[in-house]
Amino acid sequence: MPLCATLLPLRARTSALRALQPPLSRRVFSSEPHYDEKTVYQYASQQIKPVSIGQLLKYSAPPLTPANILDSVAYTQSELPVRLAKRVISFHNLPFIVGTNPHIARVYNQYYEAFDRLYSFAPIDSIEREQEFSRALERQTQILVDVIPTIAQGFLECKQYMAREERTAFINELIRSRIGLRVIGEQHVALSYQFRERQKPASGEEPGDVWVGAIHTKLSPASMMRQCAQMVQNMCELHYATTPSYYVDGDVDETISYIPSHFEYITCELLKNAFRATVEFSRSQRRLSHPPIQITITKGEGYVGVRIRDQGGGISKENMRNVFEYSWSTMQEDGETSTAGMSLQTNLAMQQGIGGPIAGLGFGLPMARLYAGYFGGSLDIVSMEGYGCDVFLKLRSIEGSVEQKQI
Repeated sequence: MPLCATLLPLRARTSALRALQPPLSRRVFSSEPHYDEKTVYQYASQQIKPVSIGQLLKYSAPPLTPANILDSVAYTQSELPVRLAKRVISFHNLPFIVGTNPHIARVYNQYYEAFDRLYSFAPIDSIEREQEFSRALERQTQILVDVIPTIAQGFLECKQYMAREERTAFINELIRSRIGLRVIGEQHVALSYQFRERQKPASGEEPGDVWVGAIHTKLSPASMMRQCAQMVQNMCELHYATTPSYYVDGDVDETISYIPSHFEYITCELLKNAFRATVEFSRSQRRLSHPPIQITITKGEGYVGVRIRDQGGGISKENMRNVFEYSWSTMQEDGETSTAGMSLQTNLAMQQGIGGPIAGLGFGLPMARLYAGYFGGSLDIVSMEGYGCDVFLKLRSIEGSVEQKQI
């Protein structure tokens, strides 16, 4: 039966839950019996158990055995419901009028359903039951794939009801939590898949040759940039009926250890901005042809750098103050909005990108910077107003800081 919640003003709680009560101005679950409010608060009261990339990778140490898989699923099964419950409670703490927005309420329900689906599994004690859990985990990933565009639309409609700092704090925490949930969950799903593939007769390159769970140990930034640029070029052609060319130069033969979907998300967002700005500036300046987008790859010790250079007119000083703000977009400054979704979302398990609009709800750049910084990277923009922009992306190789980075 589908789960749904009516977000109601706070009512009296039982004494057993008083220590976990939100303030009286907040909302709580519906009293309908299929909402196990007590269980959610019990899970949300538990401490998160951070895990390093190194700890996640230890499960994949060859040979990949049933014991490795059961160890991995034990951590995944115990940790994800706690993190999901905390996100559910965070929605309770939003102002009432914000929580009743249909887009935000939809995401709230999706997080509760994900919690309900995972916590209800009995402890996994066999490879057969682990496979069932992994399938549920993969389905959950698909259900939550549109969380960010939905939240983006909700906060765009409700931004007058919350201070900018409060909105930013909520969204940042939601996105960071979502990244952690996906890394932990999808790392296990990938390990489970690889384990089963290795039980089959060998045929060609084994997954472990370049893959460690969801991490690609020999990812080519140049190849990824070409794929992403081609995808964005197609989107630009569909949207504007014209598109700039591009070229990739620099250290094109270098590789990095990274999660491909993170790389894809960040770079597609940056390329969409570059392609769109170039076409629109060409139109405003009556240029007969578009200058190409230059993508330069550099490799340092333990990191890779990407510079994306365009001749799209640059960003004004006034707008530079806003480009990393959520729900701000030059499309909206020009009186345009888009409700069709806002970004490329990627399915990590399948390693398959799904296209989004060429410009959207003002979440692209702030999310790209948050993703870049998650594993110790950075994202900076240098604008020459009236000419174009240089965007500098720095991504640290995951294998270089596996023990330090806590998820």
